[in-house]
Amino acid sequence: MRQKVRALINDTLTALKTAGTLKLEQVPGYTVEAPKNPAHGDWSVNVAMMLTKSEGKPPRDIAQAIVKGLVDPQGIVTKVDVAGPGFLNFTLKEQVHQQVAREVLQAGETFGHQPPKSTGKRVMVEFVSANPTGPVHIGHARGAFMGDAVSRLLEAAGHDVTREFYINDYGKQVETLGRTVHKRYRQLFGQHVELGEGEYPAAYVIDIAKGWKEAVGERYLNAPESEWLPEAMAVGIRENLKAIRETLEQASIRHDVFFSEASLHAAGKVHAIVDQYKARGVTYEAAEAERQGEKVRHEDSKAAQYTDRQRGGTFLRTSQHGDDEDRIILRHDGTPVYLTADLAYHQEKYQRGFDRIIDVLGADHAGHTPRIHAGMALLGLDTQKLEFLLVQLVRITRGGEEVKVSKRKGTVFELEDLIQEAGADVCRFLFLVKTANSRFDFDLDLVKKQSKDNPVFYFQYGHARCASILKKAEEKGTPFVGLEGLTQAHLARLTLPEELSMLKKMSQLPDVVASAAERLEPHHVLYFCQELISDFHSYYTKYKTDPILSTDAEKTQGRLGLVAALKQTLRSAFALLGIQAPEYMEAPPDEE
Repeated sequence: MRQKVRALINDTLTALKTAGTLKLEQVPGYTVEAPKNPAHGDWSVNVAMMLTKSEGKPPRDIAQAIVKGLVDPQGIVTKVDVAGPGFLNFTLKEQVHQQVAREVLQAGETFGHQPPKSTGKRVMVEFVSANPTGPVHIGHARGAFMGDAVSRLLEAAGHDVTREFYINDYGKQVETLGRTVHKRYRQLFGQHVELGEGEYPAAYVIDIAKGWKEAVGERYLNAPESEWLPEAMAVGIRENLKAIRETLEQASIRHDVFFSEASLHAAGKVHAIVDQYKARGVTYEAAEAERQGEKVRHEDSKAAQYTDRQRGGTFLRTSQHGDDEDRIILRHDGTPVYLTADLAYHQEKYQRGFDRIIDVLGADHAGHTPRIHAGMALLGLDTQKLEFLLVQLVRITRGGEEVKVSKRKGTVFELEDLIQEAGADVCRFLFLVKTANSRFDFDLDLVKKQSKDNPVFYFQYGHARCASILKKAEEKGTPFVGLEGLTQAHLARLTLPEELSMLKKMSQLPDVVASAAERLEPHHVLYFCQELISDFHSYYTKYKTDPILSTDAEKTQGRLGLVAALKQTLRSAFALLGIQAPEYMEAPPDEE
């Protein structure tokens, strides 16, 4: 519907230019918005204000000219008012609103979507990227669901999306994992060996060791470290990644690419990027800088590797592009730090030709983002393509107390535990309903209640109620006639303000999706659904004396068309976020 108004404006501007009424050097970027007060019409347009400078005329004069010269060949406009400094308030004919039901049903599951890859833009979303040293825990949960929802929205908006998981399978952490696996492997043969500080005591490592023992027998029991460590690391990474994939699958989260950090080192890309920086003259050696009195930073904060002023190292001038200090990229012995590999990885993203590169990271990584941004700028790359979506951690509570440990496993509370206890749909809803940078408590007690107090239950119940009404119509012998049988005479009976308002709101889903995708804010789609569901519940309750199913066959079919369109709109919107749309739910006590 918004696009119909925009088309009217554009056609009218072209006609006014042809007539010489407007110079119209170019069509400005104007907005078409639903006014907060329905009495002001269906859509408010600010095009006259946007043209006043280029046309050299008062905005109200331009607005009056647009009203006078309005091109409306289909006759969809009832009236246009000029308001305030020059807003154009459009009121459309009821038939335009009524036809939304047909448009929704015609689009079906694709309602709200743009054609696949229609924008021609390639977007990469990197998310989760949990270290392959253990399971996906609750610290990863919000980023996992946020990254998946953002990917779904970007796809629905017509972009070609690649979902990527970066595997940190190189360095001290995975070496420690390999050593722990080998110790557990030795213990299975009866050898007495203790785990060291920083090694992984959890039961999943024992399970990995058991599988390894079954596969290789005694082969690595007394072998030199140079033989067993690479194998122990490989089996640890492989089994942990398998468990991570299984957990993500339970959450209906998928990745297209699992990209290995070790592959960057093996291909020489980590040292190569250092050479590129040196060739661009944006590095310096710490020892020389100290002699010249420069302020330098002496650690890689990610890997906690430190160097001192006497031992030196190679530093990158990230402070030239917004970082608070320059960063070390090579230690004094020539080995790269974690940041160096991360810079090489992001350069590799650019080399793959993405138009938009999005990293979904925990808020605890906020300090890392300016280093990556600066590193790309120092390579001469377009940093406008690179975006960081930072998500705050969420506190999981039960009985008012924070939950950190799984009762079943006696270990850190994992995403798998959360899904099994609360359900994947509940997790998605609660992690997505707030902005990414907001903090909140995830109350495990509340989400199990089937009442209005439970926002997730009430959310899904909106779709289930629509399904229930359509099923009841069948049982009473007056089934919905469907898209093919739905006539304008049926739709013309949708005249109540609440009915027209819901139809107008349904028409806005494509715009909501496009905006949410651009802003990386899935909660806008949830808010859209909540408002629509609330409107429907109010409508259903208010008109119980004038029910949807009545002896008036024509009105019944019109209202069933409304219900079917609402059901499809909610189903499409839910799918965009990965949330199930149940066909049946027990009515809450306050609805019986």
